[in-house]
Amino acid sequence: MDLNKTLEIVIKVAHKAGAYLREEQSKLVESAIEKKNTRNYVTYIDKEAEKLIVSELSEAFPETGFLTEEETIVNEVKEWTWIIDPLDGTTNYVNGDTSYTVSIALQHNNKTVLGVVYDPLLDELYCATTDSNATLNNKPISVSNHSTIIDAFIGFGVPYTLDTESEAILKRASLQYSKASFRIKGSAAVEICYVAAGRYDVFFHSGLSPWDVAAASFILQQAGGKNKDFKNGDNYIFGRELIASNGHMHNEIMKHIINDK
Repeated sequence: MDLNKTLEIVIKVAHKAGAYLREEQSKLVESAIEKKNTRNYVTYIDKEAEKLIVSELSEAFPETGFLTEEETIVNEVKEWTWIIDPLDGTTNYVNGDTSYTVSIALQHNNKTVLGVVYDPLLDELYCATTDSNATLNNKPISVSNHSTIIDAFIGFGVPYTLDTESEAILKRASLQYSKASFRIKGSAAVEICYVAAGRYDVFFHSGLSPWDVAAASFILQQAGGKNKDFKNGDNYIFGRELIASNGHMHNEIMKHIINDK
């Protein structure tokens, strides 16, 4: 598969899905919002956006498999597999808040080779392939050089269900509030991309799904950043937890927030 040509197609699909999300947000009514569980929403818009993406990619690449959040197609891993989140940040979306994104990753034999994350409100498109560096609206991006928790700019997320470990991490993070700036935007995909673009120094979150992180973590990697799970391993796409950093901040976050040992 020619990844450059593939990227051109994926960009068009992401823009199309993003335009649909932007147009439909003002039409959304409360009766069309479903709850998966507490604070976890889904709408017909998520599902229709996913159908749009799957349809376009299936037509262009008929032999590929799919792993999708809303399961509008039978999830099947193949040699080439798309990992799709049609609307990352649904809670923001249903409340008329920002940010929300379209996230599309392509894996070849379980290794990510392409990532696209699109923020339709800011019209910001983050892209990367194994054949290219990370870009934001066609301009190269790279991670920050900040190396200490003092004056760091840190993004994080709160999982839908707080277990003992998650609560402990949040408590340790709160002890650093006087030293660093912390932000929650509610879309893991865009926050990881903010690390890639040097806007954030680090982002951490547990309770994540593959479609939340597959594209963005790859973009971060191509921008010179580092992705790890909370055990400092590499199971961050399917392991439901992620530290996405500029690399320089990684040890500081592990020491002071993730692991107090």
